[in-house]
Amino acid sequence: MKKSLVLAMAMALGVTASAYAANPFSDVPAGHWAYDAVNKLAAEGVVDGYPDGTYGGDKLMTRYEMAQIVAKAMAKGANVDKLAAEFADELDSLGVRVANLEKKADNVKVTGQVRYHYADYGGDLSGHDNALRSRIWVNGQINEDWTYTGMFQNTQDFTNNESEEDDLDFQRAYVEGRLGGLDVTAGRYNMFLVNGNLYDTRADGVEVSYGDDVKFTAFYAKPTDADTSIMTWNKKADGVSRYRSMEFDTVYGAKVDAKLGVVDATVGYTKFDDGTSTKYIWNGTEYKPDTASETVDIDENEIWNVGVAFDVAKDLTLRADYMKATDYSKDGFSKLNDFGDEGYVIGLSYAGAKASEPGSWGLYANYYDQDRATVMAHTMNGYYGDQGFDGYMVGANVTLAKNIVAAVEWYDLDGKDYGAQPRHNGEDMQTLWTEVVFTF
Repeated sequence: MKKSLVLAMAMALGVTASAYAANPFSDVPAGHWAYDAVNKLAAEGVVDGYPDGTYGGDKLMTRYEMAQIVAKAMAKGANVDKLAAEFADELDSLGVRVANLEKKADNVKVTGQVRYHYADYGGDLSGHDNALRSRIWVNGQINEDWTYTGMFQNTQDFTNNESEEDDLDFQRAYVEGRLGGLDVTAGRYNMFLVNGNLYDTRADGVEVSYGDDVKFTAFYAKPTDADTSIMTWNKKADGVSRYRSMEFDTVYGAKVDAKLGVVDATVGYTKFDDGTSTKYIWNGTEYKPDTASETVDIDENEIWNVGVAFDVAKDLTLRADYMKATDYSKDGFSKLNDFGDEGYVIGLSYAGAKASEPGSWGLYANYYDQDRATVMAHTMNGYYGDQGFDGYMVGANVTLAKNIVAAVEWYDLDGKDYGAQPRHNGEDMQTLWTEVVFTF
C-alpha cells in the first residue's frame, strides 16, 4: 500500500500521532513511518492483516481487497469520497454481497409476549383465576411476496395446580403472501369473525382477499380447539347431571368490506357445518361422554351479519354489528334457534394504549345482546356462560412504560332465559378482569 494512501485513510479516521501504543503486526516495528496509522486502522477494524500475524505492507493487493478496506472505513464514518468513487464498481459488487448477507441474517425474526391476568367472578358465579401466558412468535421471509409465521404458547395456571403448565403448544403456523392479485393466508391462523363477537380463535384453513377500498374475502377452515359447543342440561331423578354438546367440523363463508366516505361497512355470511351432538355425563370430577347415548349428526348454523364503524369525534369511534342466524334441524335434540337467533353488539372506543408510546391510554365499552346461535368463540375476557347473554362491559388501558401495557375491564352480563333447562339460564354473570402485557 502506498504511503500516501495509508496516511490518508488514517487521517480520514481521525488518527493522531502515537494514538495506539500496541503493535498488532510483527512486521510493523515501532518507529516505522506507518506505525501509528496501521495501528489505528487495525484498532478500528479496517485492516486485519494475515493469519500469521503480519501486515504484509509490501505486498500488492487486489482492487477487491482495497474496496473492502474502503467499505469498512466508510462504515466507520470516514470521509473517503474520492476512494469510494475510484472503487465504485467493486464497492457496488461488494455491497450486493453484504446486502444479501444482511437480508439473510434478518430473514428470521423472533418476538415475544408475556401476559399476566387476574379475573374475579361475581354475581351468581364465584371464584377467581389468574395465569401467566407466554407467547413466542417466529416470523420468516420466504421471498419478496411470502412470509411465514409460527407461534408457541405456554400457560401457567396459578389457580389450577393440576394444569399442564409445562406444555409448550405450537398454536399457529401459517404463510401469507400474494398470488396474482389475491392476498392469501393459509395454515393454522387466528380466524376473526364479526370483530370477534362470533368467532375469535384458531382455525386450520385458507383465506383469500381481493381489493382495497372495497375488499372481498372468502375463507374455508376447520375450527381448532374452539368452544363451538351449545349445551343444555338435564338433571334426572338419579341426581346425575347430563348435557349435550354440539360441535362443528368446518366453517366457511365470505364478506365484503367497503370504505364509504367516513364509514367503514361490512356485510358477511358464515356457515358452521358438518356438526355432531354428543351427550356428556358429570361423574363428580369431570365430564365424560355418556356411553348410553350415541353421538348424532346435526346440520349447519348459518349466520348473516352487517356492520358499520365511523369516527364520531377525534379518536372516538362508534361500531355496531348485527347478526342473524338461520334455522337448522337435527335428530333427537332441540333446534339451535330454540335458544334465539339474533345478535347485536354496539361498541364505543376512545384513543387507545400504544405499546411504543409510554403514557398513551384509551377507554372502551360494549353493549351485547347475543342469542346462542350468534356466539361460537367470543373474543371477550368476561365469562358469558353456555347460552346467549346480554349486558355490557367497560374497560381502560394504559402504557406504563415502553412495551408494557396494563388494562382493566368490568363485565356485567345476564344469561338468556329460554325457559328450558340450559345452564346459566337467566344467571347474573360478572367479571372483573385485569392484565399486564409485556412485549419484546
